[in-house]
Amino acid sequence: MTARRLALLAVPALLVCSSLAAVAVGPATAAPPPEAVCGVCGDGLADAAENEGIRLTAEYGAATIRVDESGTGHWAARVRVDDRSADRLAANATLRERVVRASLDRRTVVDDPRNLHTSVANDTLVVTFDQPDVAHESLGGVVLVDLLDPRTRRSGLDLEADELRIEGPNGTVVSRAPPAGTVEDGAVVWRPTDDEPGFGSDTRLAFAPSDGPGARALTTVGFVAFGVGLAEPGALVLGLAPALGLGALLVVVRRWGDELPTVDPSRLGYVLTRASAVAVLAAFGSIFWLDLVAPAVAETVLTFAVLYALVGNLAADADSLSARGALAWTLGAAVLVAVAASTVSIVALQTALLSVPAVLWFPLGRAHGRDRGVAALVTLSLLAAPFGGAVLYAPSASPVLGLVLSAFTTVPWAAATVAFGVPLYLLGRGPDDTGDPSEADGRASPASAD
Repeated sequence: MTARRLALLAVPALLVCSSLAAVAVGPATAAPPPEAVCGVCGDGLADAAENEGIRLTAEYGAATIRVDESGTGHWAARVRVDDRSADRLAANATLRERVVRASLDRRTVVDDPRNLHTSVANDTLVVTFDQPDVAHESLGGVVLVDLLDPRTRRSGLDLEADELRIEGPNGTVVSRAPPAGTVEDGAVVWRPTDDEPGFGSDTRLAFAPSDGPGARALTTVGFVAFGVGLAEPGALVLGLAPALGLGALLVVVRRWGDELPTVDPSRLGYVLTRASAVAVLAAFGSIFWLDLVAPAVAETVLTFAVLYALVGNLAADADSLSARGALAWTLGAAVLVAVAASTVSIVALQTALLSVPAVLWFPLGRAHGRDRGVAALVTLSLLAAPFGGAVLYAPSASPVLGLVLSAFTTVPWAAATVAFGVPLYLLGRGPDDTGDPSEADGRASPASAD
């Protein structure tokens, strides 16, 4: 097999292998049962009371969690119970506290309730307590609610309340609300319905000192940075397979790149930029009008398509552009898109970061036979990118689980990176690379040829 055929087959081979691997593997372990946020609002209270000989019926349960500047959560729960149970709990404070503590000791998010107080008024059990380390302050005074962040938990969350309200520190507003909750008077409120009985899959919540694009950007960056901070060494295993695959492909490109087919920059550039424009319009339409796909998918497509169009438009007319100029433009476009994406959503910002390796193929192609320094820098960046992607995909993973997860996370991502990157590489390399590099616009000499 010639080097040209080997290089041409690399992209579909990666795509097919990653697809087969994703089908062949399944979830490694089952998730543990969810934990209740309001441990005294539902069945937990009835079960704890029954163990004390009280046949209690919880008719309505509501809780408010107020998060202060130190990250401590202050719980205030009100549970309306039947008359007989209310009388027994009101008459015996020791029994009442024992029942409440037992309900909190089951599968709840509360590990050690502090300053616990209980009372009964108008057939309503009132419970207040504090729990530290519910949230932390991030960039620009933004407060991220760790209690609801799925990356800090091994189990899911169970509402177990007719109403749950979470308030931020005094003077803050909601800068990021989960889709299942509604923003009311500067707080986020959940009320279970038939369509949405719980928290939903996306539970990340944040409060900021002010509203606006800047606050949203800081919130998004804070969430992404928090995930990176949670990364464990085992998660880097997710980047091993794609790094090896990219390394092998880059060796092929470096050694036999001259055998790759030449392209017509105007024709290929036209196809890439027009296809990107169509993707942008389709994503915009799906987000604002048509609802063709899930919002997260539309945001992913939109972010990548915008970045790809910005780089592809320049790559289509790059004959007079140096390798360093191509690298500067590519990085500048990536920063611009990342800043804009940070005001949209966490998914959009992560997509912008994960899209950078794909567009780096353009300056790699521009550096071919022209600038060894740029070629080496981009090559090292591409080899390191899978490990950065591993941290974004799964901050915490054991080595064995990491290898399994890579089959349907970082490996398909690397395949897509190559699939979209190679056309930019061909545009950057240009048709004049088939000749002597020293004759290519006077930009390289035989001594500096790659």
